[in-house]
Amino acid sequence: MTEWVMGLERVSMVQGPYDLPYMYEICEGILYDHQYFFYLENDILCLRHVKKVEQSYHTHLYLDGESGGLQLAEGVQGEVMQVVTEIIERLRAKDGLTFLFDELLWLHGRGPIELNLFNKKDEVTPSGRQLATK
Repeated sequence: MTEWVMGLERVSMVQGPYDLPYMYEICEGILYDHQYFFYLENDILCLRHVKKVEQSYHTHLYLDGESGGLQLAEGVQGEVMQVVTEIIERLRAKDGLTFLFDELLWLHGRGPIELNLFNKKDEVTPSGRQLATK
């Protein structure tokens, strides 16, 4: 099955606390690469960074990593494993430049997106070309 090839696994994520210190929410979804959690919320596919609960009896429980998350798609119909598999396959087929041009640049209703594409180890010359330094 494709989910085993991709390393996808069904898990649960805990979010909270919310207004009161005992208010938490748990939701089911799909784990990718031991740290990325895909889930459906009101037909919206979302993605969050998560951390594993380090207790042996909670083998499939993760905590919200406080990343804020991303909304990947609206009006999603179908089984979440199938939807996530399709999304990952589509994204793997794109290079970074195509993703920037096709997806990020054409987001409707967005304001400026601030990206920092230079690592601290990268240097920019006066002509604007990037020199990688190691």
